[in-house]
Amino acid sequence: MRRIGPSLLLVFTLVFEMHLVAQSKNMCANALPSEAKLLVNKTFPGWRLKQTSDLVGYDRELWRKAHPRECPGIAIGHFESPDQTAYGLLLVPDSGAETGYKLVVLSKASTADRFSTRVLDRAEGQPGVGSGLVISRVPPGEYSGFDSTQSVKVKLDAVEAEWIEKSSVLYFWKNGKYRTLQTSD
Repeated sequence: MRRIGPSLLLVFTLVFEMHLVAQSKNMCANALPSEAKLLVNKTFPGWRLKQTSDLVGYDRELWRKAHPRECPGIAIGHFESPDQTAYGLLLVPDSGAETGYKLVVLSKASTADRFSTRVLDRAEGQPGVGSGLVISRVPPGEYSGFDSTQSVKVKLDAVEAEWIEKSSVLYFWKNGKYRTLQTSD
């Protein structure tokens, strides 16, 4: 039986990694309806969805293990209404994912056909601020603050912004606006 040489193994590894990067970009690009993509491009020029390829090292590995078929820049759920799908977006500058972020929700009012945008959080021009930051949908339920002095019962899906293995913040809809709860520190 022939053994695979180190250079051939390196080639296989690089091809596989390129396939994963392309798959990640397609996953992110295909997750939004075309109307939502147009609105994001028009409203936030110079910003794009965060992709798995923007994560580095161990952060990328942890994301892929926990969310193999999800984009770290999109959370899809019923964030504001049980009968309307909304999109949580983690946008990063075209110039580099490490220099800032915007956390945005796109939603449709039950009487409107167009998306509206709400910026939940932002940090711009600060090196390292978006490092390891990802978002995901979490289901309705009871959530505790990191110090256990606060808790909240969430009736709809919520957006969780997580700096992998560092901290996380829950964004949830209550009484007509988004509220926050820091769930880990």
